[in-house]
Amino acid sequence: MVATYGGVDNVDRTLIRMAQSFGLSWFSIVRKIILPGALPAILPGFRISAAIAIVLLVAAEMIGGTSGLGFMIFTSAQDFKIEEVFLGVILISLIWIATDRYLLAPLEKWTIHRWGMVWK
Repeated sequence: MVATYGGVDNVDRTLIRMAQSFGLSWFSIVRKIILPGALPAILPGFRISAAIAIVLLVAAEMIGGTSGLGFMIFTSAQDFKIEEVFLGVILISLIWIATDRYLLAPLEKWTIHRWGMVWK
């Protein structure tokens, strides 16, 4: 939310006023000016939020779950099965790496490329 607000707030106001003076609709201004200008801030914020969501999911499984990787890590730690704890942590890390590399990063590249922005 903060990244989205910051990205929208940093869009050049003169571009918005120019579009209004040319008679563009509100939807066209959002689609052609505000969204492309805010995407470089929105998409990294989305990736950070996705990482936090995975951490919170595992924490919720640890606290109140009866299955899942978080539950496995929690019960293995109580039983002093360190290799299972490491296995759970490694699996969670691999899930995040795969999600970020094969889902979120290509989505970010495709979206920024679609609006003709420079990808660095």
